[in-house]
Amino acid sequence: MNKIYIFTVLIIVLFTSCTKRDYVPVEVDPYQWMRTHDEGIVSYVDYYTGNYIIETYEGYTVVESWGSYTPREYDREYAYFNSRGVQTIYNRSGDYFTKGRIVESWLSLSDAFYVLDQLAAYGR
Repeated sequence: MNKIYIFTVLIIVLFTSCTKRDYVPVEVDPYQWMRTHDEGIVSYVDYYTGNYIIETYEGYTVVESWGSYTPREYDREYAYFNSRGVQTIYNRSGDYFTKGRIVESWLSLSDAFYVLDQLAAYGR
């Protein structure tokens, strides 16, 4: 019976020591983030879905919100807005990091509204 208890304790120690969770959060310097990422201003927010349009130097970008925070209009955000996919976005006005998916970039404002409507209707 003692062997079972010792074996159980060893198994528990083995499995708890093999976890891949990082308990020390990595601190990101927001000023370094702003220097290395593109800047954009939130020009329209669909508060029903949480998706929004950002105005950048290259045109407009449609972002699907994956985080718990939705920005407000005229918020200043930093990310790689020309690269599609899920990425971390820094909101300078609210001073927080969130996740978002860059759906389309380099758009005119009317094209950005079209993509935002299609995203809300079909969730593509």
